[in-house]
Amino acid sequence: MESGKIKNIIQTFFDKDVSKKTLHIFGKWFRLDENIAEKELAMKEIWDNAPSVISKETLDDFSKINAKINLNKKRRYSLTRIAISYAAAIALIIVSTVYLTYKIAVPAPLEYTQLSVPYGESKKITLSDGSIVAVNAGSTLIYPKDFTGDTRTVFLTGEANFSVAKNPNKPFIVRTKYIDIKALGTRFCVQSYPNAQYTKATLIEGSIKIDMEVNKDKSYILKPNDQLVYSNTDNKIAVIDVDAAKVASWENGYLIFQGATFDEIAQTLERRYSVAINYDGKKLNQQSYFVKFNPDETIEDAMNVLTILISKSSYKKENSTIYFYTK
Repeated sequence: MESGKIKNIIQTFFDKDVSKKTLHIFGKWFRLDENIAEKELAMKEIWDNAPSVISKETLDDFSKINAKINLNKKRRYSLTRIAISYAAAIALIIVSTVYLTYKIAVPAPLEYTQLSVPYGESKKITLSDGSIVAVNAGSTLIYPKDFTGDTRTVFLTGEANFSVAKNPNKPFIVRTKYIDIKALGTRFCVQSYPNAQYTKATLIEGSIKIDMEVNKDKSYILKPNDQLVYSNTDNKIAVIDVDAAKVASWENGYLIFQGATFDEIAQTLERRYSVAINYDGKKLNQQSYFVKFNPDETIEDAMNVLTILISKSSYKKENSTIYFYTK
C-alpha cells in the first residue's frame, strides 16, 4: 500500500471517534508486519503537529500493556520509541488499540481502499454491498473492500452522492470530520470539504439519521428535501428545505446554487474547472446568489454569467488563475 494511503487511513482514525469493533480492526491492521516503516513515518508526521506531552502515567500504562500481551522485543521497542517521542493523547489511543485487539477476539482486518478524485474530475464507484457512490472533484473516500462487520462504514472528505443498497441489518454510515450520517437504504448527498465554512447533508429519498461530533447526545432525522447545515466555525446547526435533486445535479454535470455565498460558488468552480479564483470576499459574501451552470459551459462562460449577475464586476484570466474584480 502506498505511504500516502497509509497516512490518510491513520489520520482518519485519529480524527474520529470510532466504535470498539472498528478500533479492534484498526489495531490489528496497525500491528501487522506489513508496511511498518510507512506506518511509523505516517504516525510521526501526524504526531509532530500534536501539542500534547507524554506523561509518566502514559508510559506506565503502556509498559503494563506490553507486559500483558507479551509483545516481542523488537516490536515493543518500536512502539515504545514512538510513544516516548510524541503526543500522550495519541499514545493512549495506541495503548487502548493494542489492548483491545488482544483482549477480544476480532475478525481479520478489513482491507481499505482509498479513492481520491483530483480537481476537474468526478468518479462513480459501486461498493461491495451494491451501494453506488458518485465522488466529486477534490474529494477522498476511504472504504473497505468488503463490508464484513456489523456496519457498512466509509469515511469521506469532500463531496459525494450516495445511493445506498438496502440492508436493515447492517447500517450504512458515512463519517466526516463534523457529522456522521446513518442510513439503511436511501439516497442522500454529503458535502464536507476541509476548507469550506459548512458541512451539509441533503436527503433525496428515504430517511437518514445524523449524529454530531461536538454533541454526541444530539441527532437529527431528515425527511426528503431536508438539508442539515452545520457551521464548521461556530457549531451552529440548521435544517432547511431545498430541492435535493438540484443539490445532487453536479453528478450529471450541472452546478445549481440555491442561496449560496460567493465563497461556495468560487470554491465549486475551482474544483470543477481546476482553476484558482482570486476575489474580494468581504464585498461579495454580503449576499446570497441563485445561479445555474450547464454541463457544456466553460469556465469563461461561468465567469461571464457571474459578471452579469453581480453589477459592476469583471474578470481576467491568466492561464489557470482568474481575477474577479468588483467596484
